[in-house]
Amino acid sequence: MNDQIKNFFKKRILKFIYKKELKNRSKRNVKKLKANFPSILVIIDAQLNLNKNDLGFLAEIFTISDKKINFLWYDSPLVYDFFNHESIDIDDIDFYGRVINKFDLFLKKRYDVLINFYNRESIILKFLSLKAKHNFSIGFSPIDIELNDLVFDFDPNNLDVLKTELIKYREVVSK
Repeated sequence: MNDQIKNFFKKRILKFIYKKELKNRSKRNVKKLKANFPSILVIIDAQLNLNKNDLGFLAEIFTISDKKINFLWYDSPLVYDFFNHESIDIDDIDFYGRVINKFDLFLKKRYDVLINFYNRESIILKFLSLKAKHNFSIGFSPIDIELNDLVFDFDPNNLDVLKTELIKYREVVSK
């Protein structure tokens, strides 16, 4: 089957699964962030043209080791040589919405915080965000507000504003 046709149908099926799972997802109570050593998953759209070093401030803001932050880069042509960085694309998800085992480290672990680092409508990115187990999620508009507990209304490339907002968030949630 032609890849474009296959991906078209896969996206349609994933959109159906996503809507069903989002609708059936129980209302979560927002849990307080652990005071010490929270774990964080960051799902990043490679189209934002960010690199690994651009997000180094996350460890400083949350006062944790870089090793407590996992990065899942969507549709990135780069190969990452770090255990906590991985690239994923549409071919890593089957027609039933199952993600290949290679990503178990990223999607089966429960995280204190999920940061959805994208602002474009992509069923793959939203599907991955829904699959990630987490206590609190942060995202950017105009993505489904039901998907995130805290939604920022600025461009995710504006890292200075993001730093300021994350510091405010950290102080409020940790009290």
